[in-house]
Parts: sequence; C-alpha cells; structure tokens
Amino acid sequence: MTDVKAILLTMLLGLTGTVWSAAQNVSGSITCDGQGVAGVAVSDGHSVVLTDASGHYAMTSDKQNGYVFYTLPGGYEPMLADGFKPQFWSTLASSDVTIPEKHDFVLRQVDNDRHIVIFGADTHLARRYSDCAFFKKGMIVSLCDEVLRAEGTPVYSVLLGDLTWDVFWYQNDYDLTHFMADMTHYEYPMPLWPVIGNHDHDPSAMPWDNTDWVSAGLWRTVMSPTYYSFNLGQVHYVVLDDIIYKNEPKPGEEYPEGVMGRRNYWATITDEQLAWLSADLALIDKSTPLVVCMHIPAWGITSTLGYNKSLYNADALCDLLKDFDNVNIMSGHVHINNTTRPDEYPNIVEHSIAATSGSLWLTAAVSGHHICQDGSPAGYLRWTVDGDKSQWYYKPIHEGERQMRLYDMNTVGDFYRTNSAMREILNDYPSRVDYAQIERNTIMVNVFAYDTKWQVDICEGDSLLQCSRVYNEDPYHTLAYDVPQYASGNYYSTSYATSPTAHLFKAQATTADRPITVRAIDPFGNIYLKSITRPHPYGLTMENREQDLLVGDTNVDNEINISDINLVIDMILGNGIHSRPLIVADCNGDNEVNIADINKIITLIVKNNQ
Repeated sequence: MTDVKAILLTMLLGLTGTVWSAAQNVSGSITCDGQGVAGVAVSDGHSVVLTDASGHYAMTSDKQNGYVFYTLPGGYEPMLADGFKPQFWSTLASSDVTIPEKHDFVLRQVDNDRHIVIFGADTHLARRYSDCAFFKKGMIVSLCDEVLRAEGTPVYSVLLGDLTWDVFWYQNDYDLTHFMADMTHYEYPMPLWPVIGNHDHDPSAMPWDNTDWVSAGLWRTVMSPTYYSFNLGQVHYVVLDDIIYKNEPKPGEEYPEGVMGRRNYWATITDEQLAWLSADLALIDKSTPLVVCMHIPAWGITSTLGYNKSLYNADALCDLLKDFDNVNIMSGHVHINNTTRPDEYPNIVEHSIAATSGSLWLTAAVSGHHICQDGSPAGYLRWTVDGDKSQWYYKPIHEGERQMRLYDMNTVGDFYRTNSAMREILNDYPSRVDYAQIERNTIMVNVFAYDTKWQVDICEGDSLLQCSRVYNEDPYHTLAYDVPQYASGNYYSTSYATSPTAHLFKAQATTADRPITVRAIDPFGNIYLKSITRPHPYGLTMENREQDLLVGDTNVDNEINISDINLVIDMILGNGIHSRPLIVADCNGDNEVNIADINKIITLIVKNNQ
C-alpha cells in the first residue's frame, strides 16, 4: 500500500492548501442563488480541496484525469442537463498544467433529508432483441411511476454499470453516446448518477499498459468521472470504478468489427482510487450513513451459503469503510439478487442487485417474461431514506410488488419427467439439477431479495413446516429461457441459462393437496403473505394462481375487520381449528397468536377507515 500512502499524502496536502508544486491552475466557484457555498469538496480525482467562505476553490492539478468535479453537499441538488444529467463535473480545457482554467458550478437548494434512490443495474442496451423498446415500456414507465408515488419526495437514481454492451458498440452502432441520446429521447424522469461497468469500455482500445484509461475515454467524455462522491440529505454516496479493462487478444481468435481483444478485465480498485477515497472519507463523520456504489460486487455467496471475495482487493476497500457505523455497498454485474453481510465487517451490507435487463433481454424475447437467471423478476432496489435511517425494497419492473414465488414441486417434477425438451436438456447438460428426482410433496419458495435478516415460514394448512434455505436452481427461469430456447434449436447458451441461487427455501409437506401459505418478513418488519392451493400448476402463468393475503385477514375475505378479531380470540382460547390461522393471524411475526396481534389488527382497522 506504499503507493496509496504517497498519493494520499498529496491529497491531504491539497486539503491543507500547502501543495508545494506549481501555481494553482484549476479554480472556480460554487454558488447557489448567487451566493457562495462554503465547505464543498472539489477534486480532480487526485487533489481534494474545499471551497472557502465565498464559495471559491483553487487547486494545483496534474490534469491527468482531464476533469474537475465537486461533491454535492446535502440539502442541495446540481443543475441538470436534459432534465436528468447532474452537472457536477466539467472537462478540463487543456492538459497543459501551465495553463490556468476556471470552472464554476451552480447548485439549487432543496430539502432532501427524506429522499428515494432507485438503484438499477445492467441495462445492457445494444439494439438487439427489441431491448430499447422493452426498456422504454418497462424501466422508464416504472421510474415515472416512482416519481408520481413519491408525492414530492425527491427521487434520484444510480445505474450500477453495464449500461451498454461493449461488443455491440461497433457491431450494432450503439455506444454510450447512443445510450444517453435514448435517455434524453425517453425523457428519463430523475437525476441519474452513473457507474461504469466492464461492458462500458471501448473494445477498440489496443491492449497496452494504458488500455483501461483509453477504453474509458468515451465514459469520461459522455457520462461522468469514473469515480466521485455526492451527498443527499444526511447520506454520503460514493461511486467507484472497480474494473481494470485489459482487452487482451488470444492468439488465433478473430473478433467482431471494432473489437481488438477478448474484452477481459481485472476486478479490482486502483491504488489511486483508494487514496482518493481515503481523502474523501476523511471529510465525513463516522456516524454518517455511507453508500458505496460500484459494478462488480465485493462479495459473493458460495454453494455452502458462505461468503467469498469477488473483488481482488475487497479487504482493502472494506478496511477503509470499517470504522463507519452504517455502510451499504450497491453493486450489479452478476445479474442476480445477492445480499451479503461479511462476518469480518459487521457494519457492512452489500446488495448485488438483479439486472433490469433480466437475462440480457433474452427471456423477454423468447417467452415474453423478464426474468433473471436466479428466478428474480427484472427489477431494481428502491432505497428510501428519512434522515439517517434507510429501508430498502426490491421492486420488480413487470411483476407488481411481488417478493416471492411458490412452487409445488410435484408438478415441477412431473414436467421434468415428461417434457421432451427438458429431458434432452438434462441429457445434454448433465450438471443441471433434475427436479424429476426431488422428493414428492416438496414445497419450494424463491424469496427474491432475501438476506439473513429475513424470516421465512412455510405453513401447510394450519401447521408450520420445518423450512431450510438451499442453494439450487430456480424452476421458473428454466421455463422462461432454457426450455423454449432449447426447443427452438436444440441448444441454449450456458451463459444465460438458469443458475443456482442462494435465496430458495424448501419444506417437506405431508400431503399433495393441502394449501400452502408462506410468510416472508423483511428486516424492517414488513410482512408478505402468499398462498397456493394444490396441485399448483407449473407454467409461465403460474403466478396468477398465487393468492396474496393481508396480514390479520384471518378469515381470508380480503378485508380486515371485527370478524378477524373474533377469530383471533377463538384461536387464543383454543376454540376451533382454522385452515390458515397462524402465520396470517400472527401480525408481528413472533410465531404466537396473542393480545399483541389483536392490538395490531385494531390498528390496521383504524388506519384503513381513516
């Protein structure tokens, strides 16, 4: 870490105003309503300085990165270009350090202590499979709805990389310039802070020592700096570039037009960035909620449900974050939902968010259903902040508010036994899971955004079943991609096929026909209830046969009223047996039905009647 220390020392000298090198060559002011804004951090990616009482800043820049940016202070918003591009940075006019230049920025004041951030990942727009049309009808419509339902609460967005797809930059004439032009045309409805992904690099960059720098040139021109920070309300957000793009050719391989190599990369954060991050975080109180945004996850989940490092220097990153009280890392790249809480860093939670493109738009093209390889619907994470408190929620784009999907594995197993395409898949790809062999009367549930702070219960009739978390394949994605794709040509791409997931749960029922009710409780006490009758169909419309239940609706009549209170009283007194009592009537999720649940039902009745 010697290089990090040297770079950090230079940055800290910049903060104290004692840089020993040439005269200050980048300066300007940051104002709001004509008045200077003091104490705003300004950086060129190396030096970090603060605006003075009049909002003026000046630095001695090596101009290596070719830009200057400021860290948005809480309580403000940047000016927007085209309604969604935050103007927090400016391209330097010259690389000549002897030429001074001035860059001014203007803010507008806003109360954003309460705010919402939409975290999406892996849009992979490339002019293929009608992806742009799907994106407009899905993601853009959903974002517009988020603004409406926020009812004046500020809404922002972060897209966590792979906005485009490098191999199609030249083949389909669709690069970052076209992406931003489309967002302007679609009237992207909120400020967008972008994160660079591995597929957002120029594949025409020759494989030399500076390939990563050259390949990110269009990003720095069109999108933003590759790393930066901003504050919204009381929360500090950091954007990092955790990719070193190598694009090394392989002898004997031929590449599409405009592509010079394999488009390979190294998942790591440079010493330069870590040093800048140290300087950036030195200005932040350790009690400040911290959100770090990057493309490749720091951590992954193993087949034994443990954690491993996905990022080469994940520990170096987390060591810089370990003294903060509350850290959330937002990432994409893997196209599936994973939430990790590494034991070594109890203050850190990482959310690897499933792709807004589903399985790279293929399931939409093949079956009309936008599904990720872990069975999660294509979607995004809705992040809601109130002061220094935050909650999150996975929002499917095309699937309403659903948080889980239920499987009657009897009907799944029958399909795996009898469907000819499925049998051929299992024969040609022997590593695939054969659910024809699963024990009869097994129930499986996919809880899309599960992490270890959730509670999942499976009930058969009025009896709680023993439930276990398993690492296995989601059967729905098999229907949405594998089977129809294979049936059309006796082949599917293993890159897009169903992958194992760590958010499946399994229980063994005692019968083949009693109803199943599942309760999932998120870390914030929100309770989700679904029920199925059996046999439950296995097909692309199977979710239409699931029934959403209301917490406290003990008689399952879609209302919460005095009848439900009477039934709970009967249950407490032991009067009668009910078909689905416990997890519906247990309003606080403590696996007991008592006076606290009656009080909760009364509260719900009063709230619904207001």
